[in-house]
Amino acid sequence: MNNQTIYIYRPKNLDRRLWRYMSFLKFVDLLQRRCLWFTRLDQFQDPYEGFLPEIISGRSGGEPRTVQPDFAYDSWRKTACANSWYMSDYESAAMWDLYSKDGGVAVTSRVSRLEQSFPPDFDSGAWGLYGNAVKYVDFETAQLQTIDAQDAVIRASELLCKRKSFEHEQEYRMLLTLEKDEQDRDIRGKFVPVVLEQLIEEVYVSPTAPTWVAEVVRKAVQTYNLDVPVIQSDLYAPVVK
Repeated sequence: MNNQTIYIYRPKNLDRRLWRYMSFLKFVDLLQRRCLWFTRLDQFQDPYEGFLPEIISGRSGGEPRTVQPDFAYDSWRKTACANSWYMSDYESAAMWDLYSKDGGVAVTSRVSRLEQSFPPDFDSGAWGLYGNAVKYVDFETAQLQTIDAQDAVIRASELLCKRKSFEHEQEYRMLLTLEKDEQDRDIRGKFVPVVLEQLIEEVYVSPTAPTWVAEVVRKAVQTYNLDVPVIQSDLYAPVVK
């Protein structure tokens, strides 16, 4: 029987615009697979991914460690997988520089579109799929309501925490967990099927890309039967006097 439990939350009850920046090759891969890639938390560069702030987890010798015996952080970081979006009403010059360069592409969506973006036969697993805005906190001082009445369960919303140093990412994150057979195979993440027509609102092409790149992107969109606008970013367009 299909198991589909999806919790997509709107930060501050607002339907925020979302951006996912990528290279052209990754964009074509998205069109071909019709899947989003969810990366295992321990595969991210930040060693604090998946940990809670100092008040809960503590540190020893500069390395994160848990003092909550009922929650196994090492296991969690090798089980939970994340798919990340940049949350803003406007495109980001910094994100273009970081993720896409001259031939880069950004697909846009909205929080309200996410929940309906997964096909009816998608199995979200025993834990389900959870989406919300990342909280950027001071890991030395933050005090979060993370433990339930039995001091055992850490809420998913509080696990979406990152250090203040990453606040520029303005991240909206979706989380799910690997199933037992996937954990046994030690995979580094998983592809999750999506309905691209529901997920993608628009496609933007890097502001520094030549105009012919936009035409190539339009051709790719047509080839894979995706009916969405393809827009050449005018972020660096000359000022008209």
